[in-house]
Formats: sequence, structure tokens, C-alpha cells
Amino acid sequence: MISKLTFLLIESIRALFRARVPAIISSITIAITLVVFSSAYFFYENMVGFTNKFTAQFNIEVFFDSELTEEGSIQLFNDILLIRGIEQGEFIDKDKAANLFKKYFKDDINNIIGNNPLPMGGNFDISLSHRSPRMMSKITREIRRMQGVDEAAFQHDVVSRVDRIIDNLLGFSLVVGIIILIVSIILVSNTIRLIIHAKQHSIETLHLLGATNSFIRFPFIMEGIFQGLVGSAMSLSFLSLLYSLQAYLIESLVRIQLVIPAMMIPGNFLLGILLGLTGSYRGISKYLK
Repeated sequence: MISKLTFLLIESIRALFRARVPAIISSITIAITLVVFSSAYFFYENMVGFTNKFTAQFNIEVFFDSELTEEGSIQLFNDILLIRGIEQGEFIDKDKAANLFKKYFKDDINNIIGNNPLPMGGNFDISLSHRSPRMMSKITREIRRMQGVDEAAFQHDVVSRVDRIIDNLLGFSLVVGIIILIVSIILVSNTIRLIIHAKQHSIETLHLLGATNSFIRFPFIMEGIFQGLVGSAMSLSFLSLLYSLQAYLIESLVRIQLVIPAMMIPGNFLLGILLGLTGSYRGISKYLK
């Protein structure tokens, strides 16, 4: 059994060397596919992390009716905290409202008007799962319907724009990745078909000697896996170089620490093997029924 397996593995490697040019081309195509997918995944994960930090600065600002007492305002503030999606909040009484006015307008409201007519209110942070424009709009509408609330608002345009940028980047990367994915599968399939065609006489001889289809197919399947592994190794080498380059150039300029996703390396090898298997199976299916 061991000698048979060794023979099949050696045959797989020999076949790759006999068709080295198409094998190298298909491995490079797999590598390009993995680089595109990995880069899209890398930037998407980092963009999501950056966006979460960015959108965490935005909150829902609520202004209470001016006739509402401080006790009633505190009660309303606590009721808003119970709404699903609200993470925490800061109660703003009249003194805090006056300090904020002075901070933004560089003047004291009491000196201008003679008293403090500013309403009480609160700033409410949104939980991570509810920071989309749709969910924040839903929470804002729910707050506006509460008795004693004069106005509730958040920076809808900014949050929507950030969300749209991420969606567009992901969509573009996905389209490019799928195109290259199809091309790589076709190239791997064609490589396997060239090898099968070159060994047609040997395959017929093996059939006559009583070899099973599984025995004949195994080397070709291994060839696809080897191409996938070579493509994975090439893509990881290039990605490592790319990461070192961006760490030297980008992080030193914009001071943003980019993080390598945990699934980057195992995902590269798994996807590379899957591409090789898919291509080899497609190549085998035409010639070896």
C-alpha cells in the first residue's frame, strides 16, 4: 500500500515537470487569484476595524423639551438607555449645555441673554451591531416618538458615506477576484488535460493491466493540489513582501496600525488547494469518465 502511494506521488511530481510551463502558468494564476482575494480580505477587515473606531465617535444627540424638569429629564434619559442598540450615554444638564455652548461659540450664553434657556438632553453611544445608517435611523425615530423629546439626530451623511465606500471597495474586489478565479480554474484544468493527453497511451495501458479509474485519477488530482500549494506559497511570499512595504511606507506616514487577519495564512492554503482540486477535477472529467 505504501509503495503504491509512493509510486502515485512520484508520478504526480514527474508529470508536473514534464508539463512544467503550463504548470507554472497555472500556479502563477492561482497565486494571483489568492493575492487578489487575500488583499481584498485584508483591506476589508482593516477597513471595518477602522470604520468601527471612526463611527464610535458619532452618537445620537437628543434634546429634551425646555419645559421638562431636571427630574423628568433624568427619567427620560434612563428610558432612552433601555432602547435596544443604545450602549451608553451622557446626561447633559443646563450647566453642561452652557459649557458646550461656550466651547463652540466662545461666549457665555448667560452673558448674551441673561439666563440659560438651553434645553437638557443627552449624547448616546451606539453598540457595534447597530452602527449602520439604517439601524441608527431606526433608533433615532424611536427616540423622537418618546414623550418629552424635542429633537434627536445623528450625522447620517457621514456614516452613510463611510458605509458606501466600504461596500464599493468590497464589490469591486469581489468582481475582480471572481474573474481571476474562473481564469485560474480554466488554466489548471487545461494543464491537467495537457498532461492526460500526453499520457493517453500510458493510461490505456494501465486500463488494460486492470488499473482502476481511482488509481489512474489520483496522480492528476495530486498534480492539481501541488499546483494549488505552489500558488499559495507564491501568494504568501508576495503578500509578505507587500505587508512589509506598506508597514514601512503607509504606517509610518498615516500612523495607522494595520492588522493581519487570523485566517489569512490558513485561508490562503485552503483556497489554493480548493482551486487546484477544482481545476484538476474539471480536467479529469473530460478525459477520464
